[in-house]
Amino acid sequence: MFVAGVVAAVLGIVLFHVALGRTLRANAADRIPAGRRPTVSPRGSVALRAAGAGLMILGAGLVSGEGLHWTVLVLLAGPVAAMIAIGLHNQRVRQSSE
Repeated sequence: MFVAGVVAAVLGIVLFHVALGRTLRANAADRIPAGRRPTVSPRGSVALRAAGAGLMILGAGLVSGEGLHWTVLVLLAGPVAAMIAIGLHNQRVRQSSE
């Protein structure tokens, strides 16, 4: 089950970040607000994010039998990388507008 969990988690992270990439490209000149909807939400990005989050949770559940550290790693890998990407995007937008 561990391998299936890793595959599900990786697929979920990929889907999550494909949706994030679409959102960042659609809002290239606008900051992405924290906790609110972006100015432009591309078609299908919400569904991709939901599928990605679901697969990440499924993956975390499947790897939980091998230890808690794997579960925490799977659940933090995608969202932490997304927060970093959004922060870098917002910094780039802010610098280009000055």
